[in-house]
Amino acid sequence: MDDNASKLARRVHRSEIDIKNTTINELRKMNHILDNCPLCHHEETNTPPIAPIVSLATRVFMTLPTEPEISPGSATIVPIQHRTNLLECDDDEWEEIRNFMKSLTRMYHEQGRDVIFYENAAAPSRKRHASMEAVPLPYSLGETSPAFFREAILSADEEWTQHRKLIDTLAKSKQGLGRNAFRRTLAKEMPYFHVWFQLDGGLGHIVEDSNRWPKGDLFAREVIGGMLDVGPEVIKRQGRWTRGGDRRVAGFQSRWRKFDWTRVLVEG
Repeated sequence: MDDNASKLARRVHRSEIDIKNTTINELRKMNHILDNCPLCHHEETNTPPIAPIVSLATRVFMTLPTEPEISPGSATIVPIQHRTNLLECDDDEWEEIRNFMKSLTRMYHEQGRDVIFYENAAAPSRKRHASMEAVPLPYSLGETSPAFFREAILSADEEWTQHRKLIDTLAKSKQGLGRNAFRRTLAKEMPYFHVWFQLDGGLGHIVEDSNRWPKGDLFAREVIGGMLDVGPEVIKRQGRWTRGGDRRVAGFQSRWRKFDWTRVLVEG
């Protein structure tokens, strides 16, 4: 088990999962989800996540997305604790998420690229491990990405919805909510999709019917794939993490090292 994985083992406590008022069946279902989660460290067997740990903070870690990537050099930010969505994360977790967002932005900018971040939390009943995807884009597409996502969100989901289709968290951040715009505007109890165009906000959407929403990560992959002119054979293939090493890790870590804020935690 590598160094990051052994450190992660010391930071995981399944007992922190809230099981108050949980029925036996629900508890069994949750345990099954946790046992098979590719982003969880498994305490009982001291087994690290299937997804590679590229960078480890105290409450959050960074991995690489499954292949095929929509944009080369993408990253995935993950709370160590199994959260259903990022709105369940506390202040300390969010501080680390933002640190990763800031550091990734600097890294991509040095590469001459812009970046967007998104979370797909459209199916809370599946209790999947929450994560935020970081996707680098050419600067020209970074500028036009709000228009692409605005059009896609307005075209998605049911024609008649109870909630506003577009929740402009970037506007709300500029109106006074600042860095808390996302967390103060959406509710953790609702299925949602959110994309960040800047560190403090972007566009959100409440998903009325999870069954009508594109499966898995397909909504974001279709939008971004369309922007990058990626073929449908890549867009529609949503891979899985597998054990046995990831050939991309060493190259990503060498590019990331200069921007890796977690080194302060180890080196002081």
